[in-house]
Amino acid sequence: MARRAALLWAVALGFLLAPVAQAEEDPPLAYRVQQGDTLYGLNGRYFSGHDAVRQVQRFNKVTDPRRLRIGSTLLIPRELAKFDAVQLRVQRFSGPVQIGGSPAKLGIALIEGGEVSTGANGFVSFRSAGGAQISMPSSSRARLIRARRYVIGNTLDLDFEVLGGRGEASAPKLREQERFRLRTPAAVTAVRGTEFRSAHDAASGRSITEVVEGTVSVESGGDTALTDAGFGIATTANGLGDKAALLPVPVIIDPGAIQTTSEVGFSVETPAGATGFRAQIARDAGFVDVIAERIEQDGVAEFDGIDDGRYFVRARAISAQGIEGLSETYSFRRKRLGVTPSVEPSPLADGFLFAWLPDGEGKSYFAFQLWQQGRQDAMLIDEVGLEGSGMIVSGLDPAVYEWRVAVMQADKEDGMIKVWAPVQKLTVAD
Repeated sequence: MARRAALLWAVALGFLLAPVAQAEEDPPLAYRVQQGDTLYGLNGRYFSGHDAVRQVQRFNKVTDPRRLRIGSTLLIPRELAKFDAVQLRVQRFSGPVQIGGSPAKLGIALIEGGEVSTGANGFVSFRSAGGAQISMPSSSRARLIRARRYVIGNTLDLDFEVLGGRGEASAPKLREQERFRLRTPAAVTAVRGTEFRSAHDAASGRSITEVVEGTVSVESGGDTALTDAGFGIATTANGLGDKAALLPVPVIIDPGAIQTTSEVGFSVETPAGATGFRAQIARDAGFVDVIAERIEQDGVAEFDGIDDGRYFVRARAISAQGIEGLSETYSFRRKRLGVTPSVEPSPLADGFLFAWLPDGEGKSYFAFQLWQQGRQDAMLIDEVGLEGSGMIVSGLDPAVYEWRVAVMQADKEDGMIKVWAPVQKLTVAD
């Protein structure tokens, strides 16, 4: 599975998750003084605000703003640094999504201070020109606090606050002084190329950290734990729990099979220690464009409203502590194709009308089989390639019969697709 630097978070209380080397909350930008630099000259290129020179001078204890020592480091508070806005634009969305109180549209930008919310079965993903990517699933709300690229060093500074629900983010590789931060009302997470997920259950007060790549430091109530890749840790009101290995990838039974039934369904075998699993369907292998997800306790996840097309599916096992494990991505095809059978007396004496109604798009043909119960090896009727919507059968002796019908379509991608309806029973009395 192609991996992304991803983060999964939710509103959290009482925990802080960050890389091992966490910077201070809002460190100033560093600039190395070059020959000929003065604070007045730097002001025109890098500072913002009418009083920036005086503030930078005081901040750095500079005696003479016109005489700066070559090679020394000048610290510029970020609020005084000149910047260009970084626009997070809607890359994909489905279902109910609001951007700044208005319905989402492809390409619309989420600007600083703007809020985004998703309703039930709503999903949205944003992307910046520099490769930053943020996705939110259903029933989530967030605000973009800061999205800037400072002129000094062309430095990225992105700060995104999750106000409720969950989401995922993918950060570009960060250079010195660049930041990609995710926060909640109670915590700040600074990204430094580490792949991990976090979540919070408000009802239980439990927070979860899951590390896929690298190492993170998890802090709660004064306790700190370093958590390595392949491990997760739960945080409750009692403090940090023990580190636990992420559960292995669940087995999705025949994930590449063509999904023809009215609902898209997957049977999932979870590993030992799992209490359930999360299954997601997306239009892309990176799961930027997620369109559906289910959390189930048993071994089947079913999705309705999935149109014909190519999709991707993945599943993660959930432990008793609520820690989600590893996943694998599979491609599958959705092609709705089915048939509804029926039988009734025909206008002909001692005849029966066996009828069928196809479900799905495209030119369909049918197969029909009829046999006496218990004697399927001795077919009375076995027809293939029928084009009508039914057939009349007469002259059946009193007995119990079984029959079934299949719908067939010639397909450019997968050859002949054939779907049998369940076996039906017919009793012919004297």
